[in-house]
Amino acid sequence: MYDVLIVGYGPTGMLAAIMLGRAGHRVAVLERYKTLYNLPRVGIVHDDILRIFQEIGIAEKIHPATFFLPRYEMANKHRVLLSNDVQPMATHGWPEMTSIYQPAFEAELDALVRSLPSVDVVTGERVVALTQDAGKVEVTVEGDGGARRDVAGRYLIGSDGGNGFVRGALGIEYEDLGFVQDWLVIDAKAKRPPRPEIPLLRQFCEPEQPGMTMQMGPDHRRWSFMIFKGESAEEAMKPENVWRRLARPEGGTPDEFELVRVASYKFQSLLATNWRVGRAFLAGDSAHQMPPFLAQGLCSGFRDGYSIAWKLDLALQGKASPAFLDTYMAEREPNSRATTIESMRVGQNVNERDPEKVRQRDEQLMALQAAKDQAAPREKNLIAFRVPGFKQGFVAPGAPGAGDVFPQGRVSRNGREGRFDDVAGRGFMIVTRSGDAVAALSDQDVAFWDALGGRIVRIGEDIVDTEGVYTRLMDAYRCDVLVKRPDYYLFGACKNVDALPAMLAELRRQMG
Repeated sequence: MYDVLIVGYGPTGMLAAIMLGRAGHRVAVLERYKTLYNLPRVGIVHDDILRIFQEIGIAEKIHPATFFLPRYEMANKHRVLLSNDVQPMATHGWPEMTSIYQPAFEAELDALVRSLPSVDVVTGERVVALTQDAGKVEVTVEGDGGARRDVAGRYLIGSDGGNGFVRGALGIEYEDLGFVQDWLVIDAKAKRPPRPEIPLLRQFCEPEQPGMTMQMGPDHRRWSFMIFKGESAEEAMKPENVWRRLARPEGGTPDEFELVRVASYKFQSLLATNWRVGRAFLAGDSAHQMPPFLAQGLCSGFRDGYSIAWKLDLALQGKASPAFLDTYMAEREPNSRATTIESMRVGQNVNERDPEKVRQRDEQLMALQAAKDQAAPREKNLIAFRVPGFKQGFVAPGAPGAGDVFPQGRVSRNGREGRFDDVAGRGFMIVTRSGDAVAALSDQDVAFWDALGGRIVRIGEDIVDTEGVYTRLMDAYRCDVLVKRPDYYLFGACKNVDALPAMLAELRRQMG
């Protein structure tokens, strides 16, 4: 009997396995393919994902495979309509978005998973049946020779993709939000330094050929182009047609690039109508599929894997009730829905082909650019999308800051300066700037907080807020106390330490 079964060994499943395995839980990962895909599919990670990489210890290891993209452009026939500066240091203490060569971070995730003694990775066996009762989930797996065996766990995470087995076995349908297009995706490795005129990240808002290009890590480049009605994917993927599409100033030639992967994708907007059935949960593409125009699909999968892992950890330890696990969908589904809708909106800007609507769009984007050029520096990020926080789930009702991001600034402690998570710690945390939090709590409250592994950190005494990040946040909430969840979000903020017992009582009630 495992604690958790994970079906699917893509990045979402890998991260969940790492989080649960490091917490000491017995995990079985079941993957139908025998080896990693080892080709790029996703090219960008955002600052919260880099914060996750920081937490699990691979951020520095993957750094050589990353490339900072300082600018996001939308252009029509080489005329830039709107250019957005990418923040080199964003909310989570890392660049707002960074391009990356996916096989590099997958290799590090794989190595980390396989180093964990409580995690078993089983490849080359596909799940063919799933049943569950009040105490466990049981799956039947089948190997190449047809031999079958049963594997049981207390919980199951289905991270086996949009066409995977688990979602269908649970009887969960997709809600279609209405975006569906066929696209050609071209990945190439540079043979020599790129021409300086090739943009690092640009959307081609051209009615004749919607598309995009981006630098992907230090040595690779991606292009994507819409496949038109009447053109088959097979035709679009032929080398001569690939190079025909790349015959443009932002493109490339066989002398400059070696094709690594050419594939056709159906860009869709799908959300699972339910993310939990009994002891089984969906994560990643099995729970949502979104157009790639915000580069948020993989990142959303990482957020799923992280979220369900820390919540399962509490439930498996008996520190939270099984009902607490309902907060997973309550938080992640609205968050993914908002991200999908925004991806669709940006995609419609890129893909518009009606001449009059194209003219209106160009005028609107150039007007935004003109306003941006005249704005103060801190007001210049007009098209950056920040993933929303949580309005429901594991949050303190009506409290300031409830469900907002707990940012990561730089702090110092005993002469050591660094990012907050590394210096002050992780997990449940009470952060104050005045008052004695321990004195304000009862012995029972202190014992409860200690049982959660919770920390109490006072700004000015335990740490120095060197950038003023947390002082400004407390000023904005008009509060002196922040109560942080085990992830990167706030349960809520209190006006002072006298209000802390009531907030901890609410936190304890929600955990069951």
